[in-house]
Amino acid sequence: MKTIFNKSLIEKYDKPGPRYTSYPPATEFTESVGKEDYKKKLLESNQGKRPLSLYIHIPFCESACWFCGCNVIISHRKDVSKRYLDYLYREMELLGRYLDKSRKVVQIHWGGGTPNFLTVEEMEELFSKMKENFSVDEDAEISVEIDPRYLSEGQLETLRQLGFNRVSMGLQDLDEEVQRAINRIQPESLMRDVMKQLRELGFKSINIDLV
Repeated sequence: MKTIFNKSLIEKYDKPGPRYTSYPPATEFTESVGKEDYKKKLLESNQGKRPLSLYIHIPFCESACWFCGCNVIISHRKDVSKRYLDYLYREMELLGRYLDKSRKVVQIHWGGGTPNFLTVEEMEELFSKMKENFSVDEDAEISVEIDPRYLSEGQLETLRQLGFNRVSMGLQDLDEEVQRAINRIQPESLMRDVMKQLRELGFKSINIDLV
C-alpha cells in the first residue's frame, strides 16, 4: 500500500511548540497582566453563559517515569499533599466568587502527576470542595488519571461513587525491557486486574496511555 504524505502540512508543523500539558505556555504569561485584568476577564466570560470545564492538577507521584515531562513532585510521604490541597481550595473559592453559578461544569478532569496519590478521604474532600464552589452538571463527563501500580483499597470504588465515569491509565508498554528503560515496571496481570475492576464498577470510558 502506497503512503501519501502532505508535504505542505509537514512543513507547516515542523517547528518547536509548547507541550500539550502547558497551554498557554509559560512564555505567554507576563507581569503586564495582573489580578484585576484576570478578574475582569472572568466576569466578562459570564456574559456568554458558556458551560465550564475544570482541570485539577495533582502534582505528586511515588516514583519517576523517565519519559515524563509534566510538573511533578516525587515523594513517598502522603502528608505532602495537604498544603497543596489547602491552596487549591482557596483558589476554587476565589474563582467561585467571579464565575456565574448558573454556568454548569460539564467536564472535570483530575490529572497529574498521580491523582490516586491522594487518600480516599482527600478524594472525597476535594470533590466536595468542587461542588461547593461550582455547579456540576448531573451529566458531566468526570475523568481521572490513575497509576495502576499505586492503587490502594477503596480508591476506585470511591471515585465511582463520587460520579467519575471515565478513567485514563498508563499502560505505556508490556515489554519488560521497555518498562525497565522508562522506569515503569508493571506486569500485564496487574493491568488486566485493574481493567476488570474498572469494567465491573461501571466506568463508561477507559483510556490507555501508550509510549
